[in-house]
Amino acid sequence: MSHPSQSIVGTLGNELEGKVILHCVTSSISCFLAPQISRKLMRYGAKVIPVLSAEAAKFIDPMIFEWATGEKPITVIEGQVEHVKYAGLSKDKVDLVLIAPITASSLSKIANGIMDTTVTLMAGTALGNRIPMIMVPTMHEVMLKNPAIMDNISKLKEMNVTFISPRVEEEKAKIPEDEEIVNVCLRQLYNNSLKDKKILVTAGPTRAYIDGIRFISNPSSGKMGYAIALEAWRRGANTKLVYGSSLLKHPLILDNSTSTETAKEMYEEVIKSLKEEHFDYIILAAAMNDFESADIYDEKISSSRPMEIKLKPTEKLADKIKEISPKSQLILFKAEYKKAKEELVEIAQKRMQKANADMVIANDVSSKKFGFASDFNKIAIISTEMETVWIENSKTNIAKTILDALEKMK
Repeated sequence: MSHPSQSIVGTLGNELEGKVILHCVTSSISCFLAPQISRKLMRYGAKVIPVLSAEAAKFIDPMIFEWATGEKPITVIEGQVEHVKYAGLSKDKVDLVLIAPITASSLSKIANGIMDTTVTLMAGTALGNRIPMIMVPTMHEVMLKNPAIMDNISKLKEMNVTFISPRVEEEKAKIPEDEEIVNVCLRQLYNNSLKDKKILVTAGPTRAYIDGIRFISNPSSGKMGYAIALEAWRRGANTKLVYGSSLLKHPLILDNSTSTETAKEMYEEVIKSLKEEHFDYIILAAAMNDFESADIYDEKISSSRPMEIKLKPTEKLADKIKEISPKSQLILFKAEYKKAKEELVEIAQKRMQKANADMVIANDVSSKKFGFASDFNKIAIISTEMETVWIENSKTNIAKTILDALEKMK
């Protein structure tokens, strides 16, 4: 009979299917958050083996980790010589060692080859076997700024250890959100098909102001663009996200992100980025305003009288891309309303030709079930290199399909 924890395996995806992760935990107060990190990794298909230092086991009962993962936690090294079994040259060696959280003391020991706890022994063995390692330090902020700790972090980085920066709040370096930690693990172990590629993604709605507080916009949520940017980053790409006035929090792991509000700001930010560096792929998933007010009032217009607003077209970002960056692959999104399949495809093809784009993702947003604020979408992938493909799925899975198609482009 399988352990109850196995019921969650793969519920968020199969990116880590077949991967084994040692989740090591040291004696930070943050260790009570560690089981949910283990379970999140399992939701992407991973097998997770917990390793607790003796001091960590005083903070949190190891039985909680056994309940969370279905695996008996390693708290002492016994007859199986577990550090060699899982981190040595054995056929059972793991794919990744995640130490989250790690204290200043354990970090310093590992950096200097001291292996006197279960965690430091596992880590020291794994470094000798060049197993990928991720550390998430948590401590008081002043300890993190200690020159000796900073030197040890630098030393570990030279050993190819990946660090996830803590959230610094209330003078403490706290453990980041589990989603951020899991995403770094995904990037480490998942498909590296876009490694060394540069991708720029736009996402979300923009605003066209009428007066000091009123604006024209649309119901775009940014979910589709965010999903594409995150998936590209997970595949190893150097990803830049330019996002509009979405009410959603953009993926925090994407530190190369720029917030814009109006279509003009988004237009200028993208053009500036293209002039500064080359991007292999440019994916315009944002729902930018097609019109803006011809006159913007620097006040709140009185509502006591009727008013007519004259609109003028905004500059089309898509039509400028190939002029500035002709060697980039350009992928457009084309949203329409109440259009039959054939008409939607025809409109999208004409738009693709006008912008000299390489691919267009077309969808009809008239149904509340798909598009804009929904977690699901129904799209057509149209390009010059393949027959039109229709997909109905979650935006997360659609992002994967779009990038799969993008990678096949010449």
